[in-house]
Amino acid sequence: MKRLLVPAAVAVLMAGFAFWWFSPEQVLKRRTRSLLETLTMDAGTGLSSRQMGVYSLNALLAPEVQLDTPTIEQANGTFERQDLESAFSWLCRQAKQTRFELERIDSITVSGGTGEVACVLEAVVELPTYRPADGLYQVRFFWRRGEDGWRLERAMWAEAAR
Repeated sequence: MKRLLVPAAVAVLMAGFAFWWFSPEQVLKRRTRSLLETLTMDAGTGLSSRQMGVYSLNALLAPEVQLDTPTIEQANGTFERQDLESAFSWLCRQAKQTRFELERIDSITVSGGTGEVACVLEAVVELPTYRPADGLYQVRFFWRRGEDGWRLERAMWAEAAR
């Protein structure tokens, strides 16, 4: 009987971990972190390594994504995934560096096949002549679960108070 106790305890722990790991909240947290890592490009990195992010971005975006921001007027609206990939490719060529660092997650809400992640980011986008983003931002990411997993369908951000 004692010999069965250890494997049973291990099986229960593994099942609990799997349940937690694959819960929608944890998946959305990982997808959000993956998005921010994809958008981050360190100064001095080569174009080819930056361009590899386009493939990662494709796996994270819905066919259409709505962007809402008071800080970058040209970034407002609904865009097709291909348009956002082209814009990201342009950013890869132009940016000296970009950094999107997650400061904290305020909430993760899941309802059926949709989810929302509210968080605060430290963001820097440094272009040759100006910085369209530099500071702390309150961000809300809206995700939708499809046949191929969770994809970003809307992002809203505004400058946050320090």
